[in-house]
Amino acid sequence: MSGPAGRGLRIMAVVVVVGLIVGVVVDRVAARVVAGQIATQAQRTEHLPSRPTVSLGGFPFLTQVVAGNYRNVRVDVRGHVEQDVRVDRVHADLAGVRLPLTNVVRGEVRRIPVDRLTARVELTFADVNAYLRSQGSTAAVSPDGQGIRVAGSVEILGTAYPVSGTADVGVQPAAVTFTPRELSGSVGAILPPALRQAAAALLTVRVPVAGLPFNMQLTSATVMADRIAFAAGGHDVVLDADAATAGR
Repeated sequence: MSGPAGRGLRIMAVVVVVGLIVGVVVDRVAARVVAGQIATQAQRTEHLPSRPTVSLGGFPFLTQVVAGNYRNVRVDVRGHVEQDVRVDRVHADLAGVRLPLTNVVRGEVRRIPVDRLTARVELTFADVNAYLRSQGSTAAVSPDGQGIRVAGSVEILGTAYPVSGTADVGVQPAAVTFTPRELSGSVGAILPPALRQAAAALLTVRVPVAGLPFNMQLTSATVMADRIAFAAGGHDVVLDADAATAGR
């Protein structure tokens, strides 16, 4: 097609393409601004030593900005430490994050309610064993396929006996426990009842996984090659820096 009509169509096509490009750029810029606001508020509210990584799902994003309701907010917190226990990673998926556009534009974000939260909490065996050593425990835990192996020593009449065996994993809202069973001595020797009871008591350990961000609690555990991954959930979550400061 040539002539004025053809030129008009070409101009219209260029305008549409430019408009789409501008829309995508604005969309991504808005996503970065909102993610930054949420990251800052999360760090203040949860008293995190470093700024968490925040990303937002959903496209187009501007419709969520206008509505002030974000469908999928992903937050990653690394190296969280509480009660001498280091949690390697907390990955939280927040749904229904309410953040009015006017607050974002003015930079006056102080309170962010969240409808619901699911999370994955990862605790490495290296960090678990570092905690046990800091508590003076001789126990050490390691993966054993889909289960857990616990090893240590028990002292009887001045003699230390190495023992090891499988352990049951117990998940509490803010802790994980390892309870040994089927313990044996060195080279698989069967332990006498008295030694078995003493060893079981010494190798039963509880590791606090407390003070997790966003009021989350552990619900279940999966043993992996170098760590334990916990499923967790949160409720009544509000990122409120003022309330958090007042409560300290």
